[in-house]
Amino acid sequence: MQYETEEQQVEALKDWWRENGRAVILGVVIGAALIGGWTFWKSQQEKQAVEASDIYSQSLDAIREGEHDKVASLADTISKEHKGTLYAAYTNLTAARSAVEQGDLDAAATRLQWVIDNSELDDVVIVAKARLARISAVQGNAEAGLKVLPSSYPESFTALIEEVRGDLQVAAGDETAARAAYQKALDSGTGIANRDGLEMKLNELANATNEG
Repeated sequence: MQYETEEQQVEALKDWWRENGRAVILGVVIGAALIGGWTFWKSQQEKQAVEASDIYSQSLDAIREGEHDKVASLADTISKEHKGTLYAAYTNLTAARSAVEQGDLDAAATRLQWVIDNSELDDVVIVAKARLARISAVQGNAEAGLKVLPSSYPESFTALIEEVRGDLQVAAGDETAARAAYQKALDSGTGIANRDGLEMKLNELANATNEG
């Protein structure tokens, strides 16, 4: 629309503002609130991450110093205050290791189960399951350990999972299944923690079969 005078332009602007000014102000307020809310949320997330990282770091220092009670306390704290963080899972894995060093396998199993139930990272869950399965075997329940092991997993975890599976099958008395698991672990070619040890397990089973 063309205006012939400046006064007409001013009057038109006043009319527009009377009709739309409220909505404009409300939009500005809402926009500012959203920006402020996002900034606050991001700041809180960063603060939470720093706090969780610090607790995990403390747990590593504590286990190096043999302060097992402190490790457990830190794991309890981070589980409550920073449950959804990766550091919470790592700290509970550390606490599980601490419990094993103390000979408290039940406590270690509880920590590992917490990781399995609460971690959102599949790789961490797989590691926790492998460790929990080993604990089950040590406790004399190889069948329970076999049920804990994942049936599917990334290829990079083949050596870890199948060697543990082989150990559990040996404990369960199924040497045929154990040989198959050990061979699968060996054939994976990557991620083998101790190739010589794995080959020794296979050879021992082969010798036992030949002698039988």
